[in-house]
Amino acid sequence: MIAALLLLLVTTMAAMAAELLPGAASDDPIWTDKPVRVDRSKQTYERLAVEHIMTPLRIPVSSRVTVLDSTSFRDGDRLYVLTNAIAVDAKRFCRGEGGAIAVCGQKARIVLRQLVANRTLFCEQDFRIGPATFLTCTSGGKDIAQALIAAGAAWAATPEGVPAQQQAMQKKAGIWIDAECRALGRCPPVRRR
Repeated sequence: MIAALLLLLVTTMAAMAAELLPGAASDDPIWTDKPVRVDRSKQTYERLAVEHIMTPLRIPVSSRVTVLDSTSFRDGDRLYVLTNAIAVDAKRFCRGEGGAIAVCGQKARIVLRQLVANRTLFCEQDFRIGPATFLTCTSGGKDIAQALIAAGAAWAATPEGVPAQQQAMQKKAGIWIDAECRALGRCPPVRRR
């Protein structure tokens, strides 16, 4: 009780020492009991801009996800496409150093499936066209598009992915086992017979 009185006395003395007088700012009611029309031209209050905070989409992907190519998948009735990577054609074949043929397109689809199936993705929606939602997603703190590019399962669609693509080319990972793809920096379209 004595401590509370001393605290009140000290704060009152500090206010008097700083020469704070009661005025309009301290006597105006902050809240009113009835509606009041606000005229902003007569107010001197500082207006603060409201920061728009984007909360990421939380997408729980089931084990029944359908991977269409290395950057798009369908879960239920929703179609999702990763924005920052360019897909490898699912029917793409690559020719290795010794002339061996690899199924690069199918391997790229498997890489995406391993990254998204039975996981919760945190995504930002970039835009939407019809049933397709174009996203930038992370899983476990890793950007999925960057992981695909680094594994050679896609190539970079933005300048941020170029360093990962160059490292994958040097390692000859995924589609980069094909000498023609490495020479062009991207795989040419599949030639149909």
